[in-house]
Amino acid sequence: MTIEVRQLVIRSSVQSETAVVTNEQQLMETIAALRDELMSECREMVSECVRDSAER
Repeated sequence: MTIEVRQLVIRSSVQSETAVVTNEQQLMETIAALRDELMSECREMVSECVRDSAER
């Protein structure tokens, strides 16, 4: 005799609108900081390439 028991448990949490806005702001700030860092690294690489080309 087979007895099958199935149970589905769903746990969720609902964020307040303020928390969502705060998370979005933090995400945008993080993206802006990463973009600035990436641009800085790219500028440095281009400067090095130009310097190396001038030395040749």
